[in-house]
Amino acid sequence: MHKRFNIFDFFRFIKYSYLPNKNDNFGQVLIKLIFLLSLTAFIVASVYISGYFISAKKHDNIIEEARNIWHGASSQVIINENNEKEVLSPKEILLRQNGDFKGWIKLGNTKIDNPIYQTDNNEYYLDHNLNRKKSAYGALYFDCRNTIANDRIDQNLVIYGHEMKNGSMFGQLKKLRSLDFYKQNPTIEFSTLYSEGTYKIYSIFVLNAVKADDGGKIYNILGQDFAIKSSFDRWVNDALSRSLINTTVDVEFGDEIITLVTCTDDFPNARFVVMARKTRENESTNVDTEGATVNPNPKYPRRWYDERGLEYPFKN
Repeated sequence: MHKRFNIFDFFRFIKYSYLPNKNDNFGQVLIKLIFLLSLTAFIVASVYISGYFISAKKHDNIIEEARNIWHGASSQVIINENNEKEVLSPKEILLRQNGDFKGWIKLGNTKIDNPIYQTDNNEYYLDHNLNRKKSAYGALYFDCRNTIANDRIDQNLVIYGHEMKNGSMFGQLKKLRSLDFYKQNPTIEFSTLYSEGTYKIYSIFVLNAVKADDGGKIYNILGQDFAIKSSFDRWVNDALSRSLINTTVDVEFGDEIITLVTCTDDFPNARFVVMARKTRENESTNVDTEGATVNPNPKYPRRWYDERGLEYPFKN
């Protein structure tokens, strides 16, 4: 006859098998403590990892809902708060969901297919998602100093996003460090509320966010005096000298530009930057990447060379 299960016997077994007690010698106590510490670490790690994947899935679902709207029909019927039917464009729907909505960006063969927002500071969307809810993923957003309006759009629009390890937000922007990837994906689809176009990538580089990491200087990603051609040309040429890839894409005075910025681990507080200019009127959206090459000597910030024990190879 089998002995009936007794809950008290079970807990007694757990107590004497896995918990230190007065009958244990030093070695047994040590083994049990190591086991308990390992078990605790395993439980904490499991909870953390589960939370991470649940959070990532929730974030992906939110972005996917926005994508379905953006890539859906040119006009869609919605039921408003008064239970009335309205016909709205994707832009109007996203704008109604969040008044900070200002544009959309898509880079082929990446997860970058996202709405872009803007508020009066560059901190809010670091930890708020497109629904204005707290989120470690944040949202893609324009620099608060940029003007994006019906009667004026700045010539250079700067877009920030986190470098998330699961590849979301700007997590896969770093793929453009590869010449092969660039050749397959040399353009970015970009829209604001007032315009849209295909943008040709012309510079891909690493930048410092702290002045001390580059001799007291930081390349001005916002740009300088675009009313003066010589200033514009110097600004563009500086970006080209930094580029990890010689893209062969030309940039002319008057071109519309977007600048994408995220973090990178090249050194502490480093940034990864991608710059692209809009396809001009009557110009093909195709990019001849046959002549694109890896830049053998891109201009990194001084900290990059210091971290690798290398001498800074430039005069300034």
